[in-house]
Amino acid sequence: MFMEWTSIHPSDVLLHEQPATPVLDEQSFFIRFFVHKIQSCSSGSRWLAAFASLRDFLHWLCSGGGIVAYADSARAEEAPEPPPRKKKVVVLGTGWAGTSFLKNLDSSRYEVKVISPRNYFAFTPLLPSVTCGTVEARSVVEPIRRMFEKKGKDVAYYEAECFKIDPTKKAVHCRSAVGTNLDGNGDFMLDYDYLVVALGATVNTFNTPGVMEHCHFLKEVEDAQKIRKSVIDCFERASIPNISEEEKRKILHFVIIGGGPTGVEFAAELHDFLVEDLVKLYPAIAQFVKITIIQSGEHILNTFDQRIAVFAESKFQRDGIELSTGFRVIKVSDDSITVKCKSSGVETLVPYGMAIWSAGIGTRPVITDFMNQVGQGKRRALATNEWLRVPECDSVYAIGDCSSISQRKIM
Repeated sequence: MFMEWTSIHPSDVLLHEQPATPVLDEQSFFIRFFVHKIQSCSSGSRWLAAFASLRDFLHWLCSGGGIVAYADSARAEEAPEPPPRKKKVVVLGTGWAGTSFLKNLDSSRYEVKVISPRNYFAFTPLLPSVTCGTVEARSVVEPIRRMFEKKGKDVAYYEAECFKIDPTKKAVHCRSAVGTNLDGNGDFMLDYDYLVVALGATVNTFNTPGVMEHCHFLKEVEDAQKIRKSVIDCFERASIPNISEEEKRKILHFVIIGGGPTGVEFAAELHDFLVEDLVKLYPAIAQFVKITIIQSGEHILNTFDQRIAVFAESKFQRDGIELSTGFRVIKVSDDSITVKCKSSGVETLVPYGMAIWSAGIGTRPVITDFMNQVGQGKRRALATNEWLRVPECDSVYAIGDCSSISQRKIM
């Protein structure tokens, strides 16, 4: 009975496999030694020897003599292989194109990193409404980290600005956007396997003097908030005693440069804000308020159907919004705008209290530098194929306003 119990090795129960050969050899040797020791003793002391030998056997067994030897062998054979390295995907930008791409990306398959100086997504069509208080700023933004959390995305975000793309080394050079008191101004570099450029566009001033210094823009939520504050400041300045009527007309003259979708929508929102709200709050100066749209083309909304442009022009005329079409802005100062008539060439000085520049979009400097590196320096936007891949760089993709699809010509 005792020999039947000792024939069961612990490794058979623990790992459900046949024990390794070295363990069986050691155990068989110990059992033979155990039996020999009992038989060599006299009958009086045989039972004492049996208990002593059993104690030594159990001590050897519990100390891991057989189990450890087998477990080490089994562990070496069953060591799992390391998981394959995930491809690194770096996304530049958190605008419409960047967030749409991230929402549809399976982040479990890639190591995803997002770079943008703006840690939120802005619903830009409502920015004109933010300028007039129709919609609050917090209602048109969604934090990027919260967006990733809702979607269960495993994505790393860095609030920084990319200032250089190195396609040769497959790396992007970035600078922190949250302070300059960091070591090296917060500069860092990220390598990538795939790069998705979704940086959007910037304001195109056409190198017009004074635009950057004296005009407002409407590209970001912060721009909309600045415009709203500036409108209120104009009314407060015009309400100060001893201000002449001519000066009041100048202060309350709101000029919008550009008759595209942004300029037209902002003009409509501003008109409603002035007529429905501010005029009631400032009745003494309501008669001096004026809105003007300056457009270089012959019509506003010239990229849309002509019927839409005609309807918008007639609506603005009924509302008292002045349309100055066929004029090009050549200079902006702190209190006046110099315009030139395209047909006659005559220059005119237009006094203003606040000016908004919405004359078009341009290429960001980092995109221009990258285009020069890949031989696209003469283009206005980064060219891609039908798969949104930059032809000169197989690992770089571009989406959104920073790029354009290069269509194949039929002939």
